[in-house]
Amino acid sequence: MASFGEKHLIFVYGTLKQGQPYFAKYTADRSGGREAELVSVAETEHSFPLVIITRFNIPALLPAEGQGKHVRGELYEINSTMLMYMDSLEGCPRYYERMPLSVRLMGAPSSATSLKDSKEGDVVQCEVYFFTDFKPEILTDRPHFKEYNAYDEPRFVTGDRRQQGGIEGAFDGVKTLSKPMFETVTELRRQRLKP
Repeated sequence: MASFGEKHLIFVYGTLKQGQPYFAKYTADRSGGREAELVSVAETEHSFPLVIITRFNIPALLPAEGQGKHVRGELYEINSTMLMYMDSLEGCPRYYERMPLSVRLMGAPSSATSLKDSKEGDVVQCEVYFFTDFKPEILTDRPHFKEYNAYDEPRFVTGDRRQQGGIEGAFDGVKTLSKPMFETVTELRRQRLKP
């Protein structure tokens, strides 16, 4: 990885992972000064619900710690340019919110990253895109996954296969800013940001 700019650790659990529909187009794309280096396969230290939402079968990690499963994904070290790009791609903060997360490394970290002295099993702090604005029944009426694969049923619908209008309206059945959930997420964020 190039040694310019601030580096960030980001955990991806869906279509941005290797072998998934958006990996080559977004995660592996180095144009425009974007940099991303795979650190290791990782798993959330605590359990969270990973669910499939919208008519496009989009993966969503919900910030309900203690529910769901220990979610498996990939940990990347990225530069600030890639972080801004990913924020835009994830619709942050409109659809997803980037928040702190603890993950356990499931393999030896890449020697090309700042975690090169870490080892398999270490817990590290990173960030993840949580879907925070959801109806409470999403927690109970959908299956929780340990790992997401866009090619399993229900299959992910890529942007080029979506009807006109794109993502607008897709979240209508799952997204609602309910005050209790918003307060819960805000308190969760405050707790995680404490030293």
